[in-house]
Amino acid sequence: MRTLALFAVLASSYAGAVNAKPTIIEGVISGFECGDNCYLTVRTANGQERAGLCSAPQCQKWNEKTSMPAKFKGRQVRITVNTGKQYDNEGNVAGEMDAFSQIELK
Repeated sequence: MRTLALFAVLASSYAGAVNAKPTIIEGVISGFECGDNCYLTVRTANGQERAGLCSAPQCQKWNEKTSMPAKFKGRQVRITVNTGKQYDNEGNVAGEMDAFSQIELK
């Protein structure tokens, strides 16, 4: 579990550095899961589920503990989305995907 948390922290520290032009999404937090990386899922107003690497400052503690406090589920958010690097369990870059680099709670 400590290895997983270490890689989640590494991923969060590098996520967002790849894409210089972020996009913004708004919705509610519908989930948080960790595997080799930690991901936040947001449901937008049209019901679309968007998942991204959890790399915002708020994510640091969540990623270390591999869990998000329950009080955040269902919260309205405005998310800044960049592109971040995914890492495998060995710490190697496994690919790129959306990274939620800023979370503004509403």
